[in-house]
Parts: sequence; C-alpha cells; structure tokens
Amino acid sequence: MPPTRRLLSLSVATLALCVAAPAFADTTSVTAAGEANGQGGSTIRLAKVTVRGRTAAPEVPQASAHESRKEMLRVQPNEPYAILTGLPGVYFQNDGTPSLAVSMRGMQDFGRVNVMIDGARQNFQESGHGANGSVYVDPGLLAGVDVQRGTVATADGAGAIAGVMNLHTLDVDDLVEAGKHYGMQARALGGTNNYDGSGMVGAGARVTDWLGVAAAFSMRSSGAYDDGDGNQIAHTFQRLQSGLFKIDITPGIDQSLKLGTVIYHNQFGVGTEGIATADEVQNNTGTIEYRFTPHDNPLVALHVKGYIVSTSMANETPSFQGVTVAAADLTHYNLTTLGFEADNTSLLRAGPVSIALNYGGEYYHDHVNTTDQTGYTGATPSGGRGVGSAFTQATLGWKIVQLTGALRYDSYSLSGGGVNEIGGFTSVPAGPFHINKGSDAVNPKVTLAVNPVKGLQIYANYGLGFRPPATTETLYSGSHPGLGFLKFIPNPNLNPERTYGWEVGTKLHYDDVLVDHDHLTFSGDYFNTRIKNYIGQTLVTGAPSPGSYIPNYGYFFQNIAGNTHTSGFEGQVKYDSHRLFASLSYTDTTTKLPGEDYSGYDQIVTTPPRSVLAGTLGVHFWNDRLTIGGRIRAATHTRGQPSVDTGLTTIRAGYVVFDLFGNYQITKRLQLFASADNVTNRQYYASSLAAIPNQGLTVMTGLNFALSR
Repeated sequence: MPPTRRLLSLSVATLALCVAAPAFADTTSVTAAGEANGQGGSTIRLAKVTVRGRTAAPEVPQASAHESRKEMLRVQPNEPYAILTGLPGVYFQNDGTPSLAVSMRGMQDFGRVNVMIDGARQNFQESGHGANGSVYVDPGLLAGVDVQRGTVATADGAGAIAGVMNLHTLDVDDLVEAGKHYGMQARALGGTNNYDGSGMVGAGARVTDWLGVAAAFSMRSSGAYDDGDGNQIAHTFQRLQSGLFKIDITPGIDQSLKLGTVIYHNQFGVGTEGIATADEVQNNTGTIEYRFTPHDNPLVALHVKGYIVSTSMANETPSFQGVTVAAADLTHYNLTTLGFEADNTSLLRAGPVSIALNYGGEYYHDHVNTTDQTGYTGATPSGGRGVGSAFTQATLGWKIVQLTGALRYDSYSLSGGGVNEIGGFTSVPAGPFHINKGSDAVNPKVTLAVNPVKGLQIYANYGLGFRPPATTETLYSGSHPGLGFLKFIPNPNLNPERTYGWEVGTKLHYDDVLVDHDHLTFSGDYFNTRIKNYIGQTLVTGAPSPGSYIPNYGYFFQNIAGNTHTSGFEGQVKYDSHRLFASLSYTDTTTKLPGEDYSGYDQIVTTPPRSVLAGTLGVHFWNDRLTIGGRIRAATHTRGQPSVDTGLTTIRAGYVVFDLFGNYQITKRLQLFASADNVTNRQYYASSLAAIPNQGLTVMTGLNFALSR
C-alpha cells in the first residue's frame, strides 16, 4: 500500500499553494453626504462604508439530475427502486428484496456507483443470487435525490467509476416552513395488492435563532404482492420501521453544523429462486457536517464531514436440498463504514480571468464481519478495505468560456483471509490463506464549457476513473451451502478497474417561456466510457474430489482481458407553470464486453434495458387545490451476454406501464391523495437480471397533514 504520508503531503502542498495566491472580492466603497437646506446649514459627512459581497463558486458542468420529495411521492413508491423513475441514466435491479441496487450507465455493484444517505456511503453487500450492492432506505423519510453521472473528480468520487447518488432525508427546513418556529407533518396511507398500510409522522422546531431540531418516524406493513398475471410472488412481505433525528446549529451567518442519525429496521422475505428465505436488516447511519464560509474572505469556503454506517443482516435459509445437504443456515453479515472528508474552495482573480480552486481529500474504511453456524461464510468474506483520495480542481472563467482541470490521487489497501478449498486456479494454494495488498493511481479530468447566451451552456469533458477490488472479489472462498462441489476461489492478483471516459452535453434553463413565471429546463449528454480490467466472475471446472464422481466447479473473480465499453445518450426536459407541469426523460445505453459471458449468470455489464423512457403530465385546477396527472414508464427488451456453455442469452421482453395520480387540498393543512401503479395490470420484468416480476395493479390512497406556526 502506498504510504499515507504521500496522501497527506499532496493535500498539504495543494493547500499551501492555494492559500499563497492573491485574494479576490467584490468591494464597493460608498461615501454618503447629507446637506442642510440653503439656510447656512452645515454638511454632514457619514463614515465610509465598505460593502463586501462574496462571489459564488462556478459550477463545473456534468451530467446530473435532481428529484424532489414531491416528485417522488406523486405515485406512491411501493418499493425503493420506484423513486428512481424519471432519473436519466439511472436504473435498478429488482432482486426480490426491498434494497436499492442502483445502476448507472450500465454499471452497478461493488461500489461502482457511490450511493449515500445524507452524504454517508452505503457500501453494504452480501453475495447471493441478486445484486452485489444493497442500500436500505425508507422512501417515506426521503426529502430528495441528487445524482451525478460519470467520473466525479472531487468530493465523494473516490472509488466510484459510474457516478454518485445522494439520498437526502428530512431536515428541519423540510418540516418547518420558512419564517415559522415549529412544524409538523404526517402521512398515512393504505392500498390494494396486499399493501396493509404505511405512515410517517415528523416534527421540527427552530428553538432559537441558532438551534433547530427535527425528528421523524415511519413504518410499513405489506404482504406478498401479485404480479400482472395474478401470480402471488412468494416471500415479498415487509415489516419496516425507520426514524431519524437531526440537529442544526448555526452560530453565525458564516457557519453551520449539522448532526443527524437515520435508523432503518426491516424484516422481509426474499422472493427469488423459490427458496423461502427470511432476512432481518438493521442499518444505522450517523453524520456530522460543518461549513465555514466567511463572507469577507473569498479564500475560505470550508466543508468537513464525517460519518459512520453500521449495517447488519441476519439471513436465514432453510435446508437446501442439493446433491449434498446443509443444515438450516443462519448467517450474520455485518459491515461498518467509517468515513471522513474535507475540502475548501478559494476564489481568486488574475486580470480578466476568475479562478476557483477546490482542494481536499477523503478517506473511508469498510470492515466486514461474517459469521455462519455451518461455516459457509466465504461468499461474503470477512475483511477490511480502506480507500483514500486527495484532489484538486481549478476552474478558469473568461467571458463566455470556462475551463476546468482536475487531478485526483487514489489509493487503497485491502486485507483478510480464509480457507481455499481448491487450488490450481489462482495463485492461492489450497488451505488457509491471508491477503494484504493495495495500489494507487493518479486520475486527471478536464472540462470545457461555453455559455454563448444566457440560460444555455454547452460542455465537454474527459476523465479517468479508478475502482479498487472489493473484499468479496478478492477474498471469495469456501463452498456453496448444500453444494459442496461448487467452490469459491480467492484471487489476490486483481487489478483495479480503470475508466477512460468522455462526455458532451448541454444544459438549458429559461423562465417566462410560454406564460409568466413558468420554468423550462433541459439537460442532455452523450457519453462513451472504456473500462480496462473490468472485474467479473469466471466459471472453471476441476477434477472430482477424492471419493466423489462429481467434478469440482469453481467461481472466482478476474480481470477481463480487453476493453469493456459503455456508451449512450441521457436526456431530461421539465416544464412547470401555474396550471401545467410535465417532464420527459430518455436513456439509451449500449454495453459491450470484449468476449463471451464470464459470469455463468448470463451477463455482467448489461443490467439496464437498452432504451428507457419516463414521462409525467399533470394539471392544476381551482387555484392548485386539485391536481391530477399520469405517468408512463417504458423500456425495450433486455438481452444478456451469450452463455459460454450454450451460446444462448436470457431475454426479457420490453414493457409499457401507465400510472395515475391525484391530490385534493381539503383544507390548508389537510390533503387527500391517491395513485394507481401499473393501471393496465401488466406482467413485466424490469430487466434480464430481475429475479422476480414487478407488481401488478396497486391502488394507494391516503392523507397528508402539514402544520407550521
């Protein structure tokens, strides 16, 4: 592993260079004079007043999207993945659990997408027949979603090559109206398709001018749902409870301190593979975030955050009847992630050129601990991995042109061990083993943007990304429960994945387009990414063990030779006025492996459908008291990579699904709402990796209550 000293030295050197640069601030001197009337009165001269205004740091353009709480809840999300509807370039894998498995630009799993809750990384993963990346979040507590697609050169980008998603939970400002002292919100609903009911209650208070607090609690109870053909999908029940507590401290106009905790607990079944599996998950997230932005010092805009995430899962699988028989299995998975991040932005000027320097670093460490009563723990091995990064980014602005150069240094270390039950396929011999490894890389990125007219921006960027191997990919060992001939093989020789990607895009924002006070926004981009050393599973066959006639089969992760490619278009347009609102998003993604399928599970990279479309149209009536609307979701078929053994691919048909929604403001504080998901009761699968079909027709109705004083 590269020494931590190198990482710290790079950060300190960058900080020293930037602080030494000249400062820039908009300064205006005003001298006021008052004179008495012409009757010989004296002149009164006031003291010189200096007004300082801080110039905002320019935003570096990148493919991005935002979804508000109002947009997420128009059609009640029956499952967490429903909150992703309408986000271009973003998709999901329905693996039969209530977890969120996020795909961006055809890539997912093992941290390729950094998904966060309130800025805290959610790195939990347990190996099975579903996704290798699980985020547990209650949509009832979400306030919004922010997405950045592609390589992120600054904060939150360490180890992620496909993009970053931040799920914001309710805060003081979400529960208390501006200018009010306290507020309360409540939401209760029930529905069809075995949806028993759910609800949320939250309250916040601005105790003083500098202190605010907020708390919320949410719960849900639902049974196994029916798909569009009326088939009940077994083991898809949920018993969810979650809550949060936030403290906002604002000691002055230049500083803020936020502390928060989000707690999630769910008992649920796994509707996949016909195996009655019951899981219990506890996910606790704690965050602290500090900002210091003095209005009279453009060299300082400091942001510091720290977080701890503890995720535990108890997975119980009944006896598995295979060629061999395993006892009833109870496995405990535990992941603790500790993370820290700090960055600063300095605003400077060199003649006609404005300069914004952003520099800092981040570090996070995952500790995985798996225990199992039968000894089959190797599919999600215990171990630890630390990832560190130092970055600096300079943005130069001159007239309509903006040029940004960024440099990022990434490093990682990984350690752990186990027992390898079969040798000869990797460098690890049969028997006990221990692995300790690491590497580093320097990753540049450059972005050029032009703002030819007000409201329009055109940009292009090119950058490199770095994803270190996960503990599972490296330390995989043991054998499959109930199938002793199916071995998992560790591989200490994995190289980090490297991406080389470019993107061109445009952003548009105009007001008062068709009528007064309306808003029109558009963002679109084309991306092309080459992935070197893509990591995927390989199936190998060995001789039978002594006394057995069954050949040994083994899975291990390896770097795929050649280049894996992903490319496509992502676009979204939104319009909002007093009477009408509409949005349309479209994503076209092409993924290509350099050869046949290496996973044995039909595909690796091709997770989302080739083309995905989502559109929403709604109308307000009676001074916004009544809102009605509809939504369309459509996707083309998905095709997996050809199987090495059969040459065949798994194909899922495309789909077109319609949803309806509406709400009526009964009083100022009380609102009635209703929505219908999949109104045509279509039977469909989200993608070729989907373990189960999606829900059939589900009608939801409920009440919202909001009060602020």
